[in-house]
Amino acid sequence: MARRRSSTAKTTRGKSEREARAEHLTWAALVLAFALVHLGAGNFPNWLLPFAGAVILLVSGVYQYSRRWHVSPVTWIAVVILALFAFYSYQVEPNAEFLSESLIVFAGIILLGVITGDT
Repeated sequence: MARRRSSTAKTTRGKSEREARAEHLTWAALVLAFALVHLGAGNFPNWLLPFAGAVILLVSGVYQYSRRWHVSPVTWIAVVILALFAFYSYQVEPNAEFLSESLIVFAGIILLGVITGDT
């Protein structure tokens, strides 16, 4: 009978399974947020997608940091960029739409994680 690996076992890139799972859940939440906002494009304010992305990445980063897992500086930079998009769209120019820019930031975070194994 095969033994189940413990949740603290290291993956090929030196991360625990829990750490990798947390990152994968973050990526899934980003994709889900984009899909929900994109499918209901006319029903949501323009600032919602970058705000949701910033919150998802911030919560994920704080959670991972609190577990003493490494969080890439690119994650924190993405939080700031998305928060600035949301602020600009909410306060400065309510008609400004950052759908494409938010998608680029989301894709960059996911691609960076896949390529380097570090988000």
